[in-house]
Amino acid sequence: MSTTTLPEKVEREILLRLDDVPTLFRCAAACKRWRRLVAAPSFLQQRRWPRSLLVGYFTRRCRVSMFPGTSPTAGCNSQLTFVPLPGPSLLGCTSRRPLSSFVVPADGDDAAAAVVDRSVPLATRDGLLLVRLYPSDDDLEPDVVRLAVCNPLAGTWEVLPELDCDSRFGPSDGYGRDIIPSIAGDDDGPAYRVLLIGADKHKSQYNLHAFAAGDASWSAPVMCFDMMDRQIWSMEKSKAVVCGGHAHWLFVSRSHHFHILNVDINTGHVSLTRLLLPTQEEFLPKDLIDSLKRGGGATLREIIKRRLSDLACFDRLATTSDGARLSLLVYRGGRLEVWTEQQIDGDGQRKLGGEAKWLYTREIDHKLTELLQQLDRPSCFWLGKKGDTALVRSEEERIYIAYLDTAALQDVTQHFHDLPRGMILPMEIDWPTFFMLRLGSLSVEFCFAKE
Repeated sequence: MSTTTLPEKVEREILLRLDDVPTLFRCAAACKRWRRLVAAPSFLQQRRWPRSLLVGYFTRRCRVSMFPGTSPTAGCNSQLTFVPLPGPSLLGCTSRRPLSSFVVPADGDDAAAAVVDRSVPLATRDGLLLVRLYPSDDDLEPDVVRLAVCNPLAGTWEVLPELDCDSRFGPSDGYGRDIIPSIAGDDDGPAYRVLLIGADKHKSQYNLHAFAAGDASWSAPVMCFDMMDRQIWSMEKSKAVVCGGHAHWLFVSRSHHFHILNVDINTGHVSLTRLLLPTQEEFLPKDLIDSLKRGGGATLREIIKRRLSDLACFDRLATTSDGARLSLLVYRGGRLEVWTEQQIDGDGQRKLGGEAKWLYTREIDHKLTELLQQLDRPSCFWLGKKGDTALVRSEEERIYIAYLDTAALQDVTQHFHDLPRGMILPMEIDWPTFFMLRLGSLSVEFCFAKE
């Protein structure tokens, strides 16, 4: 019996009209012809995608130890675990699973599985997980950094070469870290780069350490900037924001100016941008201090109490909705504001480095700001890559999702089972990137759990 094949143009139009993302992925995995159509950049750009999906989080049920000379996982018997959130289950599970259940260690013994379970999560991006490995206290070498890259989707686990360096990468040190997959991957998983930013132990500077998949060792450290010259002592957030082939970290100087460290992902070239506008709001502004000196207005205790109830830790870097430019969420004067990068050269390329004034774009709906201010000491501990979704923790150890575009606040504490003591590393999936990286190398049964 003969079969009739629809014209490719018609098939493409049908696939474009599929609203459900898991269904689209199943169609692509079921037929090579459809897979080619769906994986094409033109298809991925034309299709209207839902917002980036927060699929779950990695956690341990105890905090890492900060005591010098001991392993951060000392005294912690819990496993590193993935906990899915309601929605499409991209990791093939609908309930919590230890990380070791996703990967098969090379030697397959219990000791190797214990190493996986004892690891500490550092960063995730587009399905890849970067973890830090800690030996027992007897074998602890404070200057040696041991990392591994896990791909739960493909079930792979790769230990990176050791990094022996003079940068501060201890559990109590605030340092930058990220893993950045490349679209140009092979069937065994995408290529990636690991970037670490840390303060030097002996010099007043921050250093960049980079590793590319397949290399035998880490690259030589690159100086980022002099801390004394810039009056910058710590970074705001450890995870980078990726935009236009660069990784960006947010810093704040003593003068309350935002600084953005820019790292070219391919070349490792480093630059620093100082923002003239906006600036970070001071904890105790000068006018309040002057008021106290004059003996008028609120007392110092009242002012501090009021400031602590404000939106702390809401200064976050993200990208615009199209991913073409950086944006900055900043809390100033009782308002949540969004500012956007605007330095573009004659060729339409982003200008990095030097000084810059960003463009005030909009104010987040004041309804959401008021809802957040009603919480007890709210703090933002995660912002989606496009700045439309935030995870907020209150002093009562409750977790909320704040939808910045719709001014909605949702209590999701019931889905976060590991508070108050556990660490949480959210995992976000950007749909177009996910499709380009995964189609052709994974089975649909592994990517979406059957209901």
